[in-house]
Amino acid sequence: MKPPNYIGAVCIVMALAACSGAQNGATPMTLPSNSGGNSGGGGITHYSVPGSSTPDAKNAHKTTSALLLVLNEGGGTGGSIGEFPESANGNVAPSSVISKDVGQPLAIAFTSTKNGRIGIADGNLAHFGGEDGIETFALSTGDFLTGICGFRKPSQTNAVAFDSSGSIYVSDTSADISTVDVFAPGANGCKKPQRTISDEGALAIDGDNLLYVANSQTATIDIFPAGSGTMQGQIGGSNTGLVAPGSVAVDASRNVYVSDGMTATISEFAAGATGNVAPIRTIAGSKTGLNGGGALAVSKASGEIFVLNGSTNAVLGFAATASGNVAPIQTIAGSATQFSTPVGLAVTN
Repeated sequence: MKPPNYIGAVCIVMALAACSGAQNGATPMTLPSNSGGNSGGGGITHYSVPGSSTPDAKNAHKTTSALLLVLNEGGGTGGSIGEFPESANGNVAPSSVISKDVGQPLAIAFTSTKNGRIGIADGNLAHFGGEDGIETFALSTGDFLTGICGFRKPSQTNAVAFDSSGSIYVSDTSADISTVDVFAPGANGCKKPQRTISDEGALAIDGDNLLYVANSQTATIDIFPAGSGTMQGQIGGSNTGLVAPGSVAVDASRNVYVSDGMTATISEFAAGATGNVAPIRTIAGSKTGLNGGGALAVSKASGEIFVLNGSTNAVLGFAATASGNVAPIQTIAGSATQFSTPVGLAVTN
C-alpha cells in the first residue's frame, strides 16, 4: 500500500487524462463532461486504439471475454485506464483506453452490477471541499457515473472494492485516523459513508461478501463478515510468511491471494483460513520476475493470477496452478501498452 502523503506532500496531478503515449492513428472521442466530478475535472476521453475494427467507443467495449483493467498513474503527466483482453501477452496495445483528469489515482476495482462499473480511488485529498475521493465509470462506454467527496480532508483514498449489491468500500487514511468507509450503491456527491470499519489497507470482497483487508502495518489479512465492522478472523503470524502485504484478491472458490512487497512473494491461503497458518502455495524466486508487492488480481473464470510490477511497467500473469520459482505464462510490457507508472489492476469477472 502506498504510504500516506497528505502532510507536506507535493500533490501530483494525475489520472484518467489522455495518456501521453497514445498510439498514432487513434481517434479520441470526447464524451460529455460531468458536472459534479473532481476539481481537476474536464471531458472524458474514451477511445479504441489502432487495430480495432469498431468505429465507436460504445461498441469497442462490447466483449465476450474478461478484460484486464490497468490503472496508470501517469507519472504526473495524466493517468489512464488501459483495457486488455485477459489473454494479452507481449508488447501489445490496449483494446481501449479511458482517460480523464481526476487527481491522484492509486487503486481500481470492478463490479459486474448494473452492466459493469469501474471504481477509482483518487488518492490525495487536500483541505478544500469538492474533491472526489472515489469516481465510478461505465465499463461499456467510459462515461463518468458518480463522484464521492464525503471524506475527511486532508486524507488519502488508498483502495476501493465493491460488494455484490454494488456498495462501495474505500480505505481512507488521514493524520489521526484510518478507516474503511462504506457507501451505498450509486452513492454520489458529498454524503457521508453509511458506516465505517476501523482498519486500513488493500481491499477484496468474496462471493459471500466477506471483506478482506491487507493491513501492511500489522502484517495481517483482516476478515470481516458481510455488513459488520467486527473482525471475525485474521491471517497473520510467523507461519504465514506475511511481512508487508500490499494487495489481496479472492478467487471464485474464496481462496485468498496476497502480494507481499517485502518478500516479492504471492501467497495463497485456503478458503476459510484464519490464524497463524502457512499458505497452501507460494510463487517466488528469480524466474518469476517479481520484484515488489504490486496490485494483484485473480480471474474468477480461468483462475489465472495477475500482478503488477510497477518498477518495470509490466503485468505478469501466472498459471492457475503455478507454484514455486516459476516463470509467468504472460508478460504484458513495452511501449505499445501505454503503461505509465501502473498502480492498479482488476479483472472484469
